[in-house]
Amino acid sequence: MSQRAHVIILDPAGRAASKTIRREDLQALTAGQTEVGRTEHFVIYSDGSSDGDASARAILARAEADYAAVRTWFGGLDLPAGDGSGSQDRAGLPVQVLIDPQAGGAYHFGCAATDIYIQPDRTVATGLVVAELVEVFEAVQAKGWACGQANGESLSRALAVERTPALGALQQQVGQDWWAHGRGDFVTVNDADDQNQDANGCGPLFLAYLHSQLNFSWEQIVAAAGSSLGATYQKLTGKSPSTGFNDFLGRLATVASGDTLRLPASGNPFPIGTATTPPSSTGPNGGGAGALGGSGGLVTVGLVVLAIIGVVVVLFATGILHLG
Repeated sequence: MSQRAHVIILDPAGRAASKTIRREDLQALTAGQTEVGRTEHFVIYSDGSSDGDASARAILARAEADYAAVRTWFGGLDLPAGDGSGSQDRAGLPVQVLIDPQAGGAYHFGCAATDIYIQPDRTVATGLVVAELVEVFEAVQAKGWACGQANGESLSRALAVERTPALGALQQQVGQDWWAHGRGDFVTVNDADDQNQDANGCGPLFLAYLHSQLNFSWEQIVAAAGSSLGATYQKLTGKSPSTGFNDFLGRLATVASGDTLRLPASGNPFPIGTATTPPSSTGPNGGGAGALGGSGGLVTVGLVVLAIIGVVVVLFATGILHLG
């Protein structure tokens, strides 16, 4: 029996095919793993290699902080207790992290599967775990982020980079490739799967646009889950998905030379030009109402104070008001 994994690939050019694995191969892989440590929500294993041990220790040190960050992004959601099935698509706590030198990045079986397999790479190991953990939370939230489609994969990548900036180099590469390959629309439609590298370049860039250009928090973006990234944009702004995609393309065009998109090491070029304050009347959890209301309120108070001072000055000047 073989099953397709949901993966994040560190080297897209070298890994065109979807990763599949037979159950007996998986059992052989995990048989030699030893436990490095456990926390409230995780059990971390290593294959005993120096890179495996270093990666496992890095993951162990950050595991609970990373879990807390993902939980916050998903509005305080928690993962359920494990089902005890012992299968490769086991769901629920604890999250088990295992080392696979042939992973090419990281993978798990089934969007809710909590056995996570990672390439031993101490520089990005924690981010690889976050990418797969986000997909588990997407499945439990069940509001529209689909880990096997462009929108869910894009969110998992964007949030992984947020926690582990070293993964930005991956997004820089696939973002540039998407632009050079014709700037396909993976925003208003969501028919690409998580193996489509152009979708994996476009989607996280669009989420960076929502977060860094339009100033929506990750919590707001996650809560605005929709059937596509464009649907999420529409929930947040009240504008059509095509409006968002066209503005996104237009801003990127200002940092491009033909088919070459100039991206920073983080993979996120936003904000480009003037950042936008979220609209006051839309968006989950009040959208940008607090931001607009706060700045507008300060302006109003300031004008009132100036008016009062002006009246007092006039009264003093005319002798109507005096001290003593």
